[in-house]
Amino acid sequence: MNERALSGSRNVAIVGPYLSGKTTLLESLLSVTGAISRKGRVVDGNTVGDSTAEARDRQMTVEINAASTEYGGIRFTFLDCPGSIEFAQETYNALIGVDAAVVVCEPNCDRVLNLSPLFQFLDDWEIPHLIFLNKMDRAHASIAEVLQALQAVSSRPLVLHQYPIRQGEKITGFIDLVSEQAYQYHPGAPADPVPLPDALKDQEQAARTEMLETLADFDDHLLEELLEEIDPPQEEIWQDLKMELGADLIVPVFIGMAEQDFGVRPLLDALLREAPAPEATTEQRGITIEEVNPLAQVLKTYCTPQGGKLSLVRVWQGTISDGAVLNGVRVGGIYQLMGQQQQSLTEAAAGAIVALGRLEGIKTGDTLSFDSQLVNALPKAERSIRSMLWRSPLKNAATR
Repeated sequence: MNERALSGSRNVAIVGPYLSGKTTLLESLLSVTGAISRKGRVVDGNTVGDSTAEARDRQMTVEINAASTEYGGIRFTFLDCPGSIEFAQETYNALIGVDAAVVVCEPNCDRVLNLSPLFQFLDDWEIPHLIFLNKMDRAHASIAEVLQALQAVSSRPLVLHQYPIRQGEKITGFIDLVSEQAYQYHPGAPADPVPLPDALKDQEQAARTEMLETLADFDDHLLEELLEEIDPPQEEIWQDLKMELGADLIVPVFIGMAEQDFGVRPLLDALLREAPAPEATTEQRGITIEEVNPLAQVLKTYCTPQGGKLSLVRVWQGTISDGAVLNGVRVGGIYQLMGQQQQSLTEAAAGAIVALGRLEGIKTGDTLSFDSQLVNALPKAERSIRSMLWRSPLKNAATR
């Protein structure tokens, strides 16, 4: 398969604390897009992610898991990243190569402090990111209380995209704050549109107004419309969300329950509509796109029992062909990863995240190119991590 034959691509990291449900979300994303025919469960040890023996023994993510799928004509490559603090470097290495990140967290106000170093890294590198509030069926606090707690550890303003619909203690659906359409969840199927509950009209209007006012902080035209009490069209709101997310000015917030696939399709729609394309990420990194000279960066190094060494790379510019010589080493295969499974490719174009085989002597963080003058062209994650950790609330609290 030729990556250039696709109409577009997005590279998205799935990050968040341990036990927040990242691997379950990846499994749901692959299931609802048809990339897998049967959805696995972490407790059963049959998921695409966490498929190594160590991960399944621990029942936790211990390294980056890459998987790809197609949705809406776009090829999505997801990187499921570890959440445990001892594997934080794995996550940071992956984040420098993606176009956007989905921060998965539980609606638990007592645990949001754990997100502070992650949010700080995302903001230091200006990586667009969304929040997926997972396990909403276990929420004990109101959505307003959870957002207030999360805002305390995010330097970017949070923008609630959906308002939950409850029946007693049970989450039964959501209201999309852009379209003001209510939806009811259904197991194994997309949510159905339903009338907006009368009891939630005031809360929905308040949440929508807050969303629009936050967006208007970065858009004078939208601000004028709000001052003149003009209801902006949906296309304009979506355009603002796309622009402000891509510039890492806001953090959209979505809700759901990945184990039941609830809220996963709206999250995909938002990534399709609002996440920046690879070209925008390359420009944001200050890389001049050239077709002749390839430039790639190693995000992860695997040592596989059958295939030997694999280097997971982000191709920033140009095209890498099988057999090409990068940094003096010949590429021994190009692969698209689906967990532990590999699909051979003949080449990988700019914007792709793929695995390159048998790059002996190449390590994580290295820049790869035909041109030896470009091997130090891209910064490594390690350069900002030390200062970031010393500035983080967790580190400061530990030293007081």
